[in-house]
Amino acid sequence: MDVLTGMTIFVAVVENSSLAGAARHMNLSPSVVSKQLSALEDRLGVRLLNRTTRRVSLTEVGAAYYERCKRILADVDEAEAAVSTAHSSPRGLLKITAPSTFAHRHVAPHLPGFMDRNPEVQVQMLVADRLVDLVEEGVDLAIRIAQLKDSSLIARKLAPNHRKLVAAPDYLAKWGTPIRPDEVNDHALITLQPGSPINDWHFVVDGQETIVRARGTISTNHGDSILALALSGAGLAMLAAHVVGEHIKSGRLISVLDEYVREDVPIYAVYPSNRHLSPKVRAFVDYLVEVYGPRPYWLDYMTGGLVASDAAD
Repeated sequence: MDVLTGMTIFVAVVENSSLAGAARHMNLSPSVVSKQLSALEDRLGVRLLNRTTRRVSLTEVGAAYYERCKRILADVDEAEAAVSTAHSSPRGLLKITAPSTFAHRHVAPHLPGFMDRNPEVQVQMLVADRLVDLVEEGVDLAIRIAQLKDSSLIARKLAPNHRKLVAAPDYLAKWGTPIRPDEVNDHALITLQPGSPINDWHFVVDGQETIVRARGTISTNHGDSILALALSGAGLAMLAAHVVGEHIKSGRLISVLDEYVREDVPIYAVYPSNRHLSPKVRAFVDYLVEVYGPRPYWLDYMTGGLVASDAAD
């Protein structure tokens, strides 16, 4: 059987809640839909749907397969759209969203360069630290810094996002530099508010992952406040390299325990899978990939070449 046809019919059955509905949607006979679905299950050796005379429901394995089918079919649609729009110039309103710390530092400064290349595009940027519903709010593309869960969104990695444990030189001169991760909680720490998973700091000690649950002497709800406190000498802070890179380069902050810290929450561009990737979105994503490069400019403070995790990206 044609695997993509089987996937397409399976997705149509799920989204129309019945074989008959899928048949009407695809302009096929119910018997063809039923045979294709049975052939797909036979090929996989699993039951994807529970069927009754009135309705169908996903099995547990069927639910997982459905999400992956949607992603694969979206990729196929995108590939076809890329061919058909290859010679179309980007134009129209591009609506994007990004979290505040990254938007101000690494998106907004690059918008003029993008628009110089694409004069027929107008950009509207929503700066938001909440999770924006792209479809509901009509947003074309989001920049997200997270370990992405399975979803209907298509993601493209823009850059690694290592975090660094940093402190001001005055703080370290007064209180000393931690030598091992188990010394961290003996220091004054600046963290997000209690309960945030970001306060679990990840290290590798003797080949084993170790998590230090940072107990903040001062806690706040925003990364820029943590940065300001670290610069003032209030204590140790774990912050993204894209936030602290320039301050490490200038000497206003010093990174510590570099050989132990293992923090990387990648930066992605995401967009809804039910839309073709339009020329304006493709152009913007390609532009950011070019600007950031395989080793982002905010890592310029590192003089020893790529770290191991950079080289792997």
